[in-house]
Amino acid sequence: MEEELTTLEHDLAAWDLVPREPWMHVLPSTWAFHIKRFPNGLVKKFKARFCVRGDCQKEGIDFWETWPPVVQWSTVRLMMTLAAKLDLCSAQADITAAFVHADLEPGEQIFVRQPAGFQRDGDHVLSLKRTVYGLRQAPRSFFRYLSRSLTLHGLVQSDLDPCLFIGKHIIVVVYIDDLLFYSKSMDTIDSLISALHDEGIWIRKEGSAEGFLGVDVTRDTSSRRITLTQTGLTQRIVEALGLCSHSFTALSTPPESAPLPKDSEGDLASGAFNYAAVVGMLLYLSGHSRPDIAFAVHQCARYTFRPTRKHELALIRIGRYLKGTMDKGLILSPSDEARIDCFPDADFAGLYGHEDSQDPHCARSRTGFVILAFGCPVLWKSRLQTEIALSTMEAEYVALSTACKDLFPIVDMAKSFCLAIGLSCESVAQLHIKIHEDNVGALTLAGLEPRRMTPRSKHYAIKYHWFCEHVAARRVQLVKVETHNQLGDLFTKGLPFPAFSHLRSMLMGW
Repeated sequence: MEEELTTLEHDLAAWDLVPREPWMHVLPSTWAFHIKRFPNGLVKKFKARFCVRGDCQKEGIDFWETWPPVVQWSTVRLMMTLAAKLDLCSAQADITAAFVHADLEPGEQIFVRQPAGFQRDGDHVLSLKRTVYGLRQAPRSFFRYLSRSLTLHGLVQSDLDPCLFIGKHIIVVVYIDDLLFYSKSMDTIDSLISALHDEGIWIRKEGSAEGFLGVDVTRDTSSRRITLTQTGLTQRIVEALGLCSHSFTALSTPPESAPLPKDSEGDLASGAFNYAAVVGMLLYLSGHSRPDIAFAVHQCARYTFRPTRKHELALIRIGRYLKGTMDKGLILSPSDEARIDCFPDADFAGLYGHEDSQDPHCARSRTGFVILAFGCPVLWKSRLQTEIALSTMEAEYVALSTACKDLFPIVDMAKSFCLAIGLSCESVAQLHIKIHEDNVGALTLAGLEPRRMTPRSKHYAIKYHWFCEHVAARRVQLVKVETHNQLGDLFTKGLPFPAFSHLRSMLMGW
């Protein structure tokens, strides 16, 4: 605690101590204690942080704008894939007391009570000069500060991801105060880090990118392969579900073959574990390194507001599957061919017959897709469609359109990455883009020449027909894929073990 106050008051000059006046709106302060852990769950350090009670701030008086961007994990995985393919050097850096680097915006005047246990000089308060932790605007102010610093050193903020900065022969990925650097030369990375440090940013290099935001990153340069695992988080999920006992055997698939209904008439959850907390951990796991559980987790997440015993058992099933695959993760092993593949799929009215037929939600179809860059999964999603499709073809076509919304930015980002690290324009132009669809009707409608609507597609043409003009302009190939090789099936329905194992092996490498 004393070290924290010394850093803020003397090293960073975060405030002035002033007499309290009647007109001042003084915010309370507090202490936050946190145990920082390595991705494997071991304790890294104990942290005490002095914070402002941002919940007591008043909009228009103490703050205006608050939203800061964070990097998309598809950007991180795409960058890791290219690093493995092109044998790029990488480094991770952390900024100490990050938020306090930024000054308050002009016109902002914030007063805070002195920290508990360290009061002095009678009735005095802190007049902030910098954005101390806890202020609602602190993350936004720091991101603007860091963006200006990176821009001054020749990096350009990407239009596709505001947390991606591309410079001459170097790329920087920013997640609040954690930074990833990629370049062909480690000297280029060290030069930029040194320049930022000389500017007054308390940046500390932490070696190569071996762990990022709770994800273990294991790189094998000889085989050009990167493995992403979250063993510590997986272990905490199994413990939270109470599955550590040997009496709970591992299961071979995360969901049952039948969809998970609302179960309105079922018994409420027993409360043996915190349903919402487990769902939150599973969402983080499935979104970063375990796409094989994405469909099962999304089914359970729909019922967080009122879980029943049936939903609890579905979560326990996922936990038992994870128990048997504790040390597994996502393997990024890029292919030699420069290509981006998309596998969209849909499950037409999958809940119909399993829920109340009078509930319109049971007729909604599910969209699922995965996008692979150089053979490595970089983005995947599983979600219900917002409108009710009237046929299997329509549901598949909606899924195809939805997938393209994420596919085209991934393509543009991959091209910008390749150009930034010195690949020739000819090499970038040879990037092959394929969409693998297993529904002949959707494939035919998307590939019609000239582009046009059919009488049966007019009712959804305006919203979902937009991507057709990009197919020719971007030289996208629409190809038929056999159902047993449709990776999108993993994200739309529960599969029997042989089919699940086959697709998991294609997607995750094990």
